[in-house]
This record gives sequence, structure tokens and C-alpha cells, in this order.
Amino acid sequence: MPYAPLKAAWRYLDNKFTIFSVWVDKIVQDRNLLSVPETVWLFFSYSVYLNFICALLAFIGGVLCFTLGLYYSTFYTRINCENGLNIWIPLNNLIATWTGFFAVKALHIRWSAFVHLVFTATMTPLMLIAAIFATTQVPVWYEEQRMSRGGKNWGYWNANGDIALAICSYTIVCLSVFELFVYYKYWLPGGQILRTRNV
Repeated sequence: MPYAPLKAAWRYLDNKFTIFSVWVDKIVQDRNLLSVPETVWLFFSYSVYLNFICALLAFIGGVLCFTLGLYYSTFYTRINCENGLNIWIPLNNLIATWTGFFAVKALHIRWSAFVHLVFTATMTPLMLIAAIFATTQVPVWYEEQRMSRGGKNWGYWNANGDIALAICSYTIVCLSVFELFVYYKYWLPGGQILRTRNV
């Protein structure tokens, strides 16, 4: 039978993935966010909400940055936010921060904290890339304004838009790092504090 080696390989990988899944489930079921002290929990909750608001603003700002940059591109040699970094990364981060609502509000669902942890750890470096990219575009647009073919100051508007996107993205990175620190100290195996609190 020609597919026998493929079936054996698939069965082997499937068994390994099952073992890995059971191992991860054991880790997740042994932990919760109930061990976070009240003051830290308050800051953690607000950081999740603020992270979502900043992610929403960054996504809307990225869309506006591209559409306005495209509309007024006839005056310049390039389009602002043309590569989509300031649209797709904030959109993915918006979805990732949305999972934080479940981590904050549904403490009895232990997997919600794990999903939020994984998404936050994945999106933090990507948001840093988006922030750095927006920062590097500011001097580019000041230079573009000097070479503008029109009398309008849209190059300065683009630079200011990139500054706003960079500030929003850096804020998201700082909030995400704080959330990851809370997970590291109070949720991950090395920092689990085994005590309960009322919610």
C-alpha cells in the first residue's frame, strides 16, 4: 500500500501532538490568575482595557493613514503606510487583546489566561516592529514635504500621523510587557503564588 509510510508518520505526529496537548492542559489546569494581588490585579485589568482601546485606535489610525496617504499621494513620490504594517499588525493585536477580556472576566475558564498569554507574547514584538517602522517614517515624510509638488502640507500631516501611530504602538508595547510580567510572576510555573482571593 503506497500510503502506509504516510499513515505511520501521521499517526506518530498525531500521538506526539496529543502528548504535548495533555502536557499543556495539565500546566494550564494547575494555574489561574486568582493569585494576583488586588492592586496588581487592578492595574492588570485596566491595562487590558487600555491595550484594547489603543489597539483599536492604532488599527483605525493605520487605515486612515493608508487611505489618506493614497488619496494625497499625487503630491509625493510615495504613499504613507503603504506596506500595511500599521494596519495588519494592529488588527491582529486587536484580536489578541480582545482575548484579555476573557482572562480578566472569566477567571473560572483557565484556558482564557493561557490564550491571552500566548497572543500577547506573540504580538508584543510585532507591535514593536510597527512602532519602530512608524518612527522611521517621520523623517521620511519631512523630507517628502520639502520635495512636494503641491502647495499643501500633507507631508507634515503624514509625519504627524506616523508620530501618533508610533506613540500608540509604543504604549501598546509597554502595556503588553506589563501584562507579560504579571503572567510571568503570578501565572507561569516559576512564579506561581498559591493563595486565593475573593473576586
